[in-house]
Amino acid sequence: MNILKKIFYTLLLILPLSVMSQNEGFPLPDVPVTLKGPEARANYLALHYWDRYDFSNLSLIGNKDVSEQGFSNFISIMPYVTKKEVAFAALASRMVSNSRMLRYFMGLATKYLAEPLSPVYNENLYIMFLESIIAQQGITGRDLKEAELDLAMAKKNRIGAKAENFDFLLRGGKRGKLDKVKGEYIILLLGDPDCDICSKVKNEITTSNLLSGMIDSSRIVVLSVCVEGKTDSWLQTTLPDKWINACDDKQLIYRKRLYDIPGLPVLYLLDKEHRVLMKNIQVTHLEQYFSSR
Repeated sequence: MNILKKIFYTLLLILPLSVMSQNEGFPLPDVPVTLKGPEARANYLALHYWDRYDFSNLSLIGNKDVSEQGFSNFISIMPYVTKKEVAFAALASRMVSNSRMLRYFMGLATKYLAEPLSPVYNENLYIMFLESIIAQQGITGRDLKEAELDLAMAKKNRIGAKAENFDFLLRGGKRGKLDKVKGEYIILLLGDPDCDICSKVKNEITTSNLLSGMIDSSRIVVLSVCVEGKTDSWLQTTLPDKWINACDDKQLIYRKRLYDIPGLPVLYLLDKEHRVLMKNIQVTHLEQYFSSR
């Protein structure tokens, strides 16, 4: 959270919200003045955050100043809230009354909580959000199926779990499997040679003195997998000698939904037992992790 939001939420927990809401597009609730502690005020705010928002007003769909900003601020106060599940349930109970509103807010949740480049990316909150929707009595049909699928994907390869195994093709024609890759640490890079961001990430790894040093000493093994299959671009792409240059020629990752891929590339850090240490990360996160080891 940036400094302006920190100041805003500090004020939010101190001043009466009716005063704050005069300058905000989103209709904030009034927190009783009898609630003095920051925790009590934060919980009350989160539980009653959507009381004044009209979920039947479809013109609010796509309104960035009210709906999207309101959702963004709602997520931003979660670090101060101890009753997160109850707060999400309060939101879900209102959303399910209107299918279009439900899909809109599910899209916002994906954008803010499930996309790795989001400044408030949080897998645990995303799972909590989806679980609160599925628990509602009023959700059925397509909406329920989409929420259940999103939840199943979000729960795949969670930190501490063993990464989903898959086999791959190597440039020489031999085959390999993730669970046969040996290394103290394994960087799993799921990408595509035609993806500019993928190329940028690969370059960041090779130009990192810390990471390249650990790769050269074999402490880190990099498994780079072209998820698009045995493409011409993959056949023509060269990678550092120490890297494992592979492709998912059977496209099992996509077809069997083995990994959640919100966008390419996707970076995982695994330990020697192939358990997930970090997921949906950037190269700077890897550098921070290894700088203390």
